Formats: sequence, C-alpha cells, structure tokens
Amino acid sequence: MQVVNMSDRLASHSWKPIWILSALLVLLVGPIFGPVTGYAKEALGVRGGAGLVVALFSAVFVVLAVGTMRWVRQNGQTLADLGWRQPTRTSAVVVAVLWAVLWAGFNIMGYVHQIDKAADPMEISMLRAGTAIGGLVIAFCEDLIGRGFIMNHLKKLGRGTWFQVVFSSFIFAFYHSVWTLSIAGFIMSFIVGLILAGFFVWGRRSLTPVVVAHGLCLFLGEPFLTMFMLAAG
Repeated sequence: MQVVNMSDRLASHSWKPIWILSALLVLLVGPIFGPVTGYAKEALGVRGGAGLVVALFSAVFVVLAVGTMRWVRQNGQTLADLGWRQPTRTSAVVVAVLWAVLWAGFNIMGYVHQIDKAADPMEISMLRAGTAIGGLVIAFCEDLIGRGFIMNHLKKLGRGTWFQVVFSSFIFAFYHSVWTLSIAGFIMSFIVGLILAGFFVWGRRSLTPVVVAHGLCLFLGEPFLTMFMLAAG
C-alpha cells in the first residue's frame, strides 16, 4: 500500500503545483515558440528547423510529463485519475477526429498557398514521419499536463468547470505566445485551448477525445504546421 504523508496531501490541495508547472511551461516550452524558432530557421532553414523544433518540443514535454506523473504518483494517484483510458462519449471522439482532420488540412493548405506553392501535401519523407511521431508525443504529454493535470487539480481545489476550461486555456495560450508578444497568437491559441478543454469536458473528463483531436491533428499536419510557424515568424 502506498503511503502519502501530510505534506503531500496538503500539496495536492494547493495552487502550488499549478503555479510551478505553469512557470515551467512558460520558461521551458515558451522559448521554443519564440527565439529558438528564429534560431532554428536561420541555422537550418524552414524544413530542417521544423525537425529541430519538433524534437525540442517532444523532449521538453516528455520531461514535464514525467515530472508531473511522478508528483501524481507520490500523491497516491495514477494516470487514470487524470483521465487516461477512462470511459468517454463516442460522439466526442467522432467530432474530435473531424476537427483534427479539418484543422490539419486547413493549416497544410495555408502553408501551400501562402508560403510554398511547390510543397507537396502528400509527401512521404523521413522529416514527415519523424515530425508526425513527435506530434503524437507532444499531444499526449501536453494534454496530460494541460487538461488531465491542471483541470483535474483545479477541480480538487473546488473550481467549477468553466473556470477550469478558461484557466487551462489561458495558460495554454500564454506559453504559446508570451515569448513572441503576439496578441493574435494568444487569441488563436486560447481558442484552440478552449476547444481541447471542451473535448475533455464533453468526453466525461476522459483524455481520449482530447488526445485524438490534438494528436491526430499534429500527426496529419506535421511538418507543415511547424514549417508554417517558422516561415511566418
């Protein structure tokens, strides 16, 4: 039997874990959207830079997800408590698939029409395979942290569903845009955060529809999603 001491119990019912995790997201993930992206583009070009950026995102999110899970287990919980492999609504999963395909397609076509008309949306390459796999890793880890941990921890703190949705979306948008000081980037990221949080709530707080929506979007859309970010930055 796992023993949870009093300090761990107090920590599991305080804001401290959320503030620490939010700060780490801003300090470790945020720069990849800003100065790191610019460096990668300058040093490796759009395609090579996209590969580096996805690799960095994957590595950082894995570290943060592992740290989050370690804290969760120390407090007597498991992945299931964050929504992993929990029963969900089929309708939420179906709509998640449709949204992912549409969002990925929209961004791919945007890259082709606005950035590189010679780009092949159907290309099969090592870059596409690697970034697609990286996209799945990123989506799982980011949703585990942003929806699974943050929203469920806020629920423990007695915050209502709408507060959980808005707060987690604000954090999501903030670390996506703070290093670029982009208001448009913040607004767009906030909307995407609301959609992903909405899938979490609609799916009975299961991570399945969230990871399906986010993971499938990145799996289908990379490397074009990241190349779009680099080219437009």
